[in-house]
Amino acid sequence: EYLKTLNKNYADKYIWRIIMEDKLQVSDVFQAKKRIKDYVKVTPLVRAENLEKLFDGAEIWLKLENMQYTGAFKLRGVSNKMLTTQKEELQKGVTAASSGNHAQAVSYMAQQLGVKATIVMPENAPKAKIKGAKGYGAEVVFAGFTGQDRDEKCAELIKEHGYCLVHSHMDPAVIIGHGTVAIEALEQMDGDMDELIVPCGAGSLASGASFAIKGVNPDIKVTAVEPKEVPLFTEALKANKALTVKMGQTIADGLRISKAEEINFEMIRDNVDKVVAVDEKSIEEALKLVGLKEKILAEPSACVGIAALLENKIDTSKGRRICIVITGGNVDASLYAQLI
Repeated sequence: EYLKTLNKNYADKYIWRIIMEDKLQVSDVFQAKKRIKDYVKVTPLVRAENLEKLFDGAEIWLKLENMQYTGAFKLRGVSNKMLTTQKEELQKGVTAASSGNHAQAVSYMAQQLGVKATIVMPENAPKAKIKGAKGYGAEVVFAGFTGQDRDEKCAELIKEHGYCLVHSHMDPAVIIGHGTVAIEALEQMDGDMDELIVPCGAGSLASGASFAIKGVNPDIKVTAVEPKEVPLFTEALKANKALTVKMGQTIADGLRISKAEEINFEMIRDNVDKVVAVDEKSIEEALKLVGLKEKILAEPSACVGIAALLENKIDTSKGRRICIVITGGNVDASLYAQLI
């Protein structure tokens, strides 16, 4: 009923049933990792030796989710969600509201499973993102310019066609799927990690990755990074509640989310050690450094972890082993050229 109506009151009850009654365990992340292995690439983990020269002696490792299928980490959560959905439901088709990496992940996974995908995008969606979703065989429909417009259109499609909703950040199956990137990185570092740094927009990656890491080793520090122009979880943690913030302009378009949902707020509050916000100049500089020094194509949203290092918000002292998730590489070519 939740999927059909998107009723907020019922959605809250649904989330709390999953979190509080069914008790998510770190074993769920390992099961998800096994479940999605045929659909998700084990991405490289590389040591950023050129970047290290700018800091105080810490080892800096980059988890390259920009090399994931569809070019971003989003496929992890989407694949776990769709593979845990009953086949009869999937055969009715899936829908998602997104103009970015989530849209492409849903479209790709639907293609892999042979089901119909209908993606709801804003009327001003970038042409490259539209082309990306359509390239995987999805139907794209347009609805206004706000998240509410897209959510309402999704609800309309679900009611009319019985589609299954693949939510970008509010679904426990998606969150747990995203947690697999943290476990994979930890395994690649032979369990020797002092700090994990992840970009934070709506919070599904920060929720899943921190939950997974803390479930394996509570001593590993987890830092989530967001743009100062959209300090969603910085403000939510100050207020100790999920809230909505005024959304400024940021080149980290994948992190432009103004509303915190309860499930993401609770998991970040309970598992993330620190949330830091970085400015636009630092994000631009980080993108240049990753591209020119490490020869890695990353979108601005993926570079906020490096920006946090540049602003001295991370302990980079000698002997520490830091892993930064480079979340995606789907950047508009003209914007990238301009920034470089």
